[in-house]
Amino acid sequence: MKLTIGFVSSYLPRKCGIATFTGNLVKNLEKIDAKIDCKVVAIEDKKYRYNRKVKFRINQKHKENFLQGANWLNNSGADLVNIQHQFLLYGEEGEFTPIFLKQIKLPIITTIHTLPTQPTKREKEAIKTILSKSRKVTVMINYAKDILKKIYQAPEGKVVVIPHPVPKIEKIDRERAKSRLGLKGNVISTFGLIRRDKGIEYAIEALPEILRQNPKTFYLIIGKTHPSHQAAEGEKYRGELTEKAKKLGVRKNVKFINRFLPLKELASWLCATDIFLTPYLGREQVSSGALIYGLSLGKVCISTPFTYAKETLSGRGILVGFCQSRSIAKAVNDILKNKNLRKRIEKNAYQYGRNLLWPNVAKDYLKLFVENRDGFNNLLNPSPQG
Repeated sequence: MKLTIGFVSSYLPRKCGIATFTGNLVKNLEKIDAKIDCKVVAIEDKKYRYNRKVKFRINQKHKENFLQGANWLNNSGADLVNIQHQFLLYGEEGEFTPIFLKQIKLPIITTIHTLPTQPTKREKEAIKTILSKSRKVTVMINYAKDILKKIYQAPEGKVVVIPHPVPKIEKIDRERAKSRLGLKGNVISTFGLIRRDKGIEYAIEALPEILRQNPKTFYLIIGKTHPSHQAAEGEKYRGELTEKAKKLGVRKNVKFINRFLPLKELASWLCATDIFLTPYLGREQVSSGALIYGLSLGKVCISTPFTYAKETLSGRGILVGFCQSRSIAKAVNDILKNKNLRKRIEKNAYQYGRNLLWPNVAKDYLKLFVENRDGFNNLLNPSPQG
């Protein structure tokens, strides 16, 4: 039996993590069963050239567009709607979320990507509406489920934890990957869309102490500037990082790869990495595609203790203090001198990441969609008499 799902999200080729996430979810659902029909309502900050999956567009700054999008979904023939929710996609603080969800007449499953523990009035109203209008809400860590219960009074059984998935990436030998890319020595990397809350300046400040003990060490900063930051201040932050590296005398040990890399090329840089670093400043981040990519390739991940990192790196990574370059330097130097510790962490990281491949996680989403589609029994186990 056919299942039609309406997805509301940013979407490729928009360069953001949620667009990539939704693109992977759509692709993997259709691989599971060709009868699944995915229709995307793309939330956009400018005009993009989409593939045939995108059937309707919403300008994220225009409230009327959200009402029009809801009406389109109601008449689209979809059996249910999956909302990918991050506040900035639905106004400045998610203020368009309530009117949008209340206008949708179909069953809703919402995936929450950001969840503040001290929400503004508009953020709290958005999350409360999500909980009241959604049949199920998915989050990626248990901590987020607890927050929804304690702070937002989520009803028992409403919230489902489905871990952040990763694509299958060919694991290339580290030294071979370094050779391909012209890299030598110890390689530390941070990747993703670059913006001020990534805390990259603290990693650069850690380099003099790292280089004092491990002189052949290089720091790769992989990714374009985040589009919203690009619009607001151009490349000012990247320029500040460059100047800081020069001032500290480590510029030759810092390499910027200022592009949004396709997966295959990104995989080469990550496979060449010895230590993956996420020195993020936002304490309440409840998902991180970048961090889970590092884990899936069996990398030593060193991170500030933002919410997602605290849960996923337990026993399989290292946590360092927020805004503490000395803490970063110590953690890096400890890993580089202790081979046994490094091997143990790499093994634990790889085993954890392998369980989160997209084909496996997409099945969990499909099961949830099927169970919450009106009048639908079980697409995965149809009746023999059907």
